[in-house]
Amino acid sequence: MATVDSQFAQWLQDQGLWALVEDAPAIVRWAVGALTTERMTGLAAKEDAEAEAARQLAFLGGPLVVDEHTLKGEWRHRLGQVITITGDRLGYEAGVDVFVVSVSDDLATGLSTVTVIRRL
Repeated sequence: MATVDSQFAQWLQDQGLWALVEDAPAIVRWAVGALTTERMTGLAAKEDAEAEAARQLAFLGGPLVVDEHTLKGEWRHRLGQVITITGDRLGYEAGVDVFVVSVSDDLATGLSTVTVIRRL
């Protein structure tokens, strides 16, 4: 069995370093309901972590919501893809682009439960 250098093992077990980046518009909009999220990465420098956090905030464009839909047909082949859902409520009237994060196809009924993430 291979052994690991003790200093390397200690480094691997060390706690991560933290950088905090705030989204001022989200704080104003959501006040005490605003969430703090954490992401652990392999970035070593605080400046790099802050730059990555700012990039993620800019990319996401605001808060996200998880929705679950019952759709006709099989959808497992769309897992990890962006689809457009149109419906008569919950802001889906004009069609919303969503990211599929989970699918449960029920072949007996021909219906699928599709869990998606979308911008709020």
